[in-house]
Amino acid sequence: MDYQIAIPSYKRERTIIDKTLNVLFRYNIDPKKIKVFVNDEEPDEYEKYKKALSKWDYVKDIEIVKGVPTIGKQRNFIEKYYPEGTNLMMFDDDIEQVQKKLGDKLAQVVDLEEEVIFRGFKDCKKVGAKTFGIYASANPYFMKHRNYHKLCYIIASMFGVVCEHDDFLNRETNHGEDYEYSIRQYIKNGVLVRLDDITVKSNYYKEEGGLQEIRTEQYVYDSIKKIATDFPQYCTMYVRKTTGHAELRLRDNSNVGRKKSALLNALKKARG
Repeated sequence: MDYQIAIPSYKRERTIIDKTLNVLFRYNIDPKKIKVFVNDEEPDEYEKYKKALSKWDYVKDIEIVKGVPTIGKQRNFIEKYYPEGTNLMMFDDDIEQVQKKLGDKLAQVVDLEEEVIFRGFKDCKKVGAKTFGIYASANPYFMKHRNYHKLCYIIASMFGVVCEHDDFLNRETNHGEDYEYSIRQYIKNGVLVRLDDITVKSNYYKEEGGLQEIRTEQYVYDSIKKIATDFPQYCTMYVRKTTGHAELRLRDNSNVGRKKSALLNALKKARG
């Protein structure tokens, strides 16, 4: 199975080498498949990444692409950069480890291609989905050995997408853009794939650079509020008491969703 890898990155030329690119190196991923996308409006950003990557043989020939500012628009740019139908994996730049549920613990994935990439794209083809993701929380207690296909959160830290050049899929937010994209993919294609026994180790809110450069409590609230307002049939906003941050719950309350639920309940009753 052919696939490509895209890594959007912002002010993390050292982090991307120490973390995500080092992870891909350990899995012996062909560096010719990898492209790093940087902000073309940031002074010297391209040159900083080019200089950093030139110091390691594995990554020195990786193509650095000048993209656009902000993560939501950058991901839109990336998906249209590749031809339609491309099997594209998108990684955050601060992945430390790809993990799987093993009993009541987490263990490192042995074969990234077979256990994650090929598995995800094969299931997408089987059920008609165009995107797949992983379990957002690195907690084996809640993880399950299954591929989940209902409306769900596809976290952007590591996910696969069969590229479609459809403007409806364009993200309009930055914080929470993966919630927004999950909803847009579900509305357009009617199904998602989430590998509920796969997760990643990453410092989502602690790494310098990236979205941390612009994320404030008000910024988070406004982004989440916009998604909840734009897609009221598919999500509700709430404020988590432990953090004070605005978050979303995803649920299909559309007519289509109700019909699906009724059909599933009828099938369950018929089977006893």
